[in-house]
Amino acid sequence: MLRTIVALGVAAVIATPAAAQVVGMGTTQAGATAQLSTVIAKVVSDKGGVQMRPQPMAGVAQYGPLVNAGEIDFGVANLVEARYLVQGKEIVERPNPELRLVARLVPWYNGLVVKADSPIKSIRDLKGQPTPAGFSGNPLGRVLMEGYLANAGLKPADTKQVLVPAFPRMFDMFKQGQLATSIATIGSPVLKEWEAVVGPLRFLGFDDSPAAVAALQQYIPGSYVVEVKPEPGMLAVPAPTKMLVYDYVIFAGAKVSDDVVAKVVAAMYDNPGDMKSGAPLFKEFDPRLMSKDLGIAYHPGAIKFFQAKGIWPGAK
Repeated sequence: MLRTIVALGVAAVIATPAAAQVVGMGTTQAGATAQLSTVIAKVVSDKGGVQMRPQPMAGVAQYGPLVNAGEIDFGVANLVEARYLVQGKEIVERPNPELRLVARLVPWYNGLVVKADSPIKSIRDLKGQPTPAGFSGNPLGRVLMEGYLANAGLKPADTKQVLVPAFPRMFDMFKQGQLATSIATIGSPVLKEWEAVVGPLRFLGFDDSPAAVAALQQYIPGSYVVEVKPEPGMLAVPAPTKMLVYDYVIFAGAKVSDDVVAKVVAAMYDNPGDMKSGAPLFKEFDPRLMSKDLGIAYHPGAIKFFQAKGIWPGAK
C-alpha cells in the first residue's frame, strides 16, 4: 500500500511540469517590444496551457535567426523588422525562411515630431534641416528615416544629416535642440519627457496619396497612412494628423508544433480583456484582426485556428 502511494506521488511530481509545455519567446530588453511580450507571456501562461518565458536580447536581429533555427520557439517584432528578417535585408545579413507569422497584434503609430512652435510644418520642410541619420547600432532607424523622407519626395542627402548610433542618442539630441526632429511614436513615454523640457510638440503629417505611400513602402514595407484625431491625454497630436502605421506581430519557427501555436493563438484570441488590461499598448488589440494578411506566411497551426473561427482571409 505504501509503495503504491509513493509511486503515485512520484508520478504526480513527474506529470506536473509536463502538463504545461515550456516555450521561449525572443524579445528586447526594454521598450515597446518588451512590454508587448510580457503581456503575451502572462496571458498565454495563465490561460493557454503553455508556459511562455520571455528571453530578452539586444534586438530582433539577434533572436530572429534563433527562432528561424529552432533554438527559440517564438519572437515579437514590428512587421518592418519581420519582413526584413525573412528576406535577409537591412537588419540581418542572411534570409530567415523558416519564420512563420502566428498573429497580428496591434497597430503602431509613428512618425516625426517637432516642437509645436517650429516653423517646420511638413516633412518636406525638413530640407536643409538637421535630421537624425546613420543609426549604426539600429538599422531600423535608418530605414524609417529614408521612408519618412521619401514620402515627401526627399532623400537623407537633402537634409543636414546628423549621425546617431541608435534611438536613445537621437532622443537626447532632440531634447538638447541639436536636431530639428526625431522619430517618435504615439503614446511613447519619451514624449512626456520632451514636453517637460522643450514644451509642446506635434507630429508632422504624412502624404496619403497613392504615389507618396508607394514611395514610403519601398523602405517601410507593409506600412500605411491613417488619420489620427486628438484625444485627451494624447501628446503631440493637437489636430487631426495623418500618421504612419505598421503592425506588431508574433512569429514562430516553422517546426514549432501546430498544437502549441494554436494554444498560443487561442489564449490571446479568447482573452482580449486580459491583453488590453496588461498594457496600454494593447489598447487597440482586436482578435478579429489577428489573421490579417501581412505578406509573410502564417504558421499552419495559426491558419487552422483562424479557419475554425471563420476569420482566415477568404473564409466565409
